[in-house]
Amino acid sequence: MSQKQLSLSQLNNQIKESIENAFPETYWVIAEISEFKINRNGHAYLELIEKDNNTDRVTAKARATIWSYTLRMLKPYFETTTNQELNAGLKVLINISVEFHEIYGFSLSIKDIDPAYTLGDIERRRREIIEQLSEEGIFDLNKELELPSVIQKIAVISSATAAGYEDFMEQLNSNPYGYKFYPKLFPAIMQGEQTESSIIAALEQIYEYEDFFDIVVIIRGGGAKADLMSFDKYDLAVNIAQFPLPIITGIGHEKDVSIVDMVSHTSVKTPTAVAEYIISHNTDFEEYIEHLFGQIKEYVSTKVTEEQNRIDYIARNFSPNVLNRLNAENLKLSLFKEQLNSGAIRFVEKKKNSLQHYLGKAQNTTQFIIRFQQKNLIRYQEKLSYRLKTQFKRSKRKLDYFENTIKHLDPVNLLKKGYSITRYKGKILTETNKLKAGNEVETILYHGKFTSKVIKKTD
Repeated sequence: MSQKQLSLSQLNNQIKESIENAFPETYWVIAEISEFKINRNGHAYLELIEKDNNTDRVTAKARATIWSYTLRMLKPYFETTTNQELNAGLKVLINISVEFHEIYGFSLSIKDIDPAYTLGDIERRRREIIEQLSEEGIFDLNKELELPSVIQKIAVISSATAAGYEDFMEQLNSNPYGYKFYPKLFPAIMQGEQTESSIIAALEQIYEYEDFFDIVVIIRGGGAKADLMSFDKYDLAVNIAQFPLPIITGIGHEKDVSIVDMVSHTSVKTPTAVAEYIISHNTDFEEYIEHLFGQIKEYVSTKVTEEQNRIDYIARNFSPNVLNRLNAENLKLSLFKEQLNSGAIRFVEKKKNSLQHYLGKAQNTTQFIIRFQQKNLIRYQEKLSYRLKTQFKRSKRKLDYFENTIKHLDPVNLLKKGYSITRYKGKILTETNKLKAGNEVETILYHGKFTSKVIKKTD
């Protein structure tokens, strides 16, 4: 074999010299950090990649190193400037030197990082995701869902050990109105690279019990702004926007609003504020129901008063109307009698002279007519008397019905039967959930009243 033979170290040395000669300076390079690890010596080892903008396919890859003495300066400056932790997932503009080590091979040594580029890229990606969600018509889908009138069954996505979750539960369970809630925790990782996939997995579990829950809440305590990047992911935003239950977020950032906050039904700042929002929502519904009850009570009271007045009016005017009717009928009867008597006398006098020779026959005829008229008069009297008695009985039955109705509606009659009225602070008491141990209530009986103190309340 005539070709010159080289040892591996000789070859690597030649490669190293070639690279040093070809890339003698430092270069500004745009890349995405796909892996970021810091070893115990304080050195950071990165994997840098480049992706195709259309297919998201990796088109280039390289190892890079930030030595500990450089990392101690770059990392704090980058994070305080961008409010983002230097970690995987960021797109960066870095100043590098190209190096080749005889043992470790090719790598890039990072000398500097431009935080302004990363800030611009993060904001650009946020705008692109928001525009994409809007173009797809799903940005406001969750906001269009209607909250239940009363919220009780709550699916909670949070870390089980987070202080924010404990604050949420404490606020919910110690509400001053005594509302009962039924929260169910679906544990999830709430910071770091696994946040997005963990929350999506929790949503998928909740979806299986969609008909059981009223709402979903996503909560976490406060943290670094870098943690908020996990809530600016497209896939997570899509899942929340299209979820069939209203989602309320309390991610714990006072100033910053994530895309998850934007697409959720309602966004508040903290887990405690989420609990307060739910309690306030139920309080609003309770006040609305009390308002309706007051309107119904007022309407019923007005109608009862109107009917009572109408019955009183009928009762006052019933007897005088009957007496007036009887007097009128008696007067008509008297006039009829007078007319009948005077007519008979005039008839007899008129015919007496001209019918003298038929006296005997006329007397018989006259007696017959008188008896016939007397019978008619008796029938008229009996018929009139029957009608008056019937009318009087019918009117008396109505009057008795009205009197019984009035007596039945009188609360005093209920008290006579053993019922009682209980009042608390001057208002009629219909349920026990307004009472506490030690409260005094007043009980009214048919004869007298007494005051008692609540020793133990049972629902």
